[in-house]
Amino acid sequence: MTNLRRILLATDLEPKSDRAMERAVQLARQFGAELTALHVVHDGEGPYAHLPLHHIEAELQRHLLAVPGAADVAMRAVAVQGGAVGPQVAGYAGLWRPDLVVTGVHARDRLADLFLPPTIERIAIADETPVLIVRDKPRGPYARALVPVDFSERSRASVEAARRLVSDGSLHALHVADLPLSPRSPMGLPAAKDLTHEFADEFGGMLGGMAPGGPAVTREVRIGHPVAEIVRTARHGRYDLVVMGSARRDGLMRTLLGSVTQDVLADVPCDVLMAGGPVEDDAR
Repeated sequence: MTNLRRILLATDLEPKSDRAMERAVQLARQFGAELTALHVVHDGEGPYAHLPLHHIEAELQRHLLAVPGAADVAMRAVAVQGGAVGPQVAGYAGLWRPDLVVTGVHARDRLADLFLPPTIERIAIADETPVLIVRDKPRGPYARALVPVDFSERSRASVEAARRLVSDGSLHALHVADLPLSPRSPMGLPAAKDLTHEFADEFGGMLGGMAPGGPAVTREVRIGHPVAEIVRTARHGRYDLVVMGSARRDGLMRTLLGSVTQDVLADVPCDVLMAGGPVEDDAR
């Protein structure tokens, strides 16, 4: 299983971005990765817009070094001037080719405050780089990941990405079956445990052939609306990470952040990893 070697943190240097910065530093320490923090000055906006770029980079470096453990990380600060934030971050990601892009979202503002949706789309088109959206204050490495799956290749990539970040914890693969009424139970719906057993081949095909080791994997099938069941499971299960796949190669925001993924992003209480393509050691 490939380790993270390069992490790109996209930050707006607002107080709400501190959690993403702390998580990026934690992951860089955990994997021995190089960390690049990127700040884009967008059309003269923001508290640092009046400063020369090298002054902004010094301020960014100061913010980084204030994070506990950051002194042990190989890192650099980069500030660039540009128009829309998305193309600048995506362009830098395309040149530097990180293994992970980290950005933040403020819990109070939910998805509306995610300042990089166009960036996610552009990165997806150019290079299926996983994007980690940070909500929670890090309290250590990720320990419990929820991975909604539909047994496609994208689901396998999501599982691989989750195994990458949750190396010593646990991973719960959840398939939500939106089924019509069935006569197999008194309520008209087959029991979840029966469905889990019935999907054993699908789970086996998706998980088969993965590298040995890694987190313990549990499997579950639920019946209901995908968004509601995923959000409910994330809340009740106290997961610290949800890993979502996406049809990124289509290059369409309505596909990348389709109804299920977008609604889950808006409502889950924890960090979300938008998984890229299948992990290949020689791809970078």
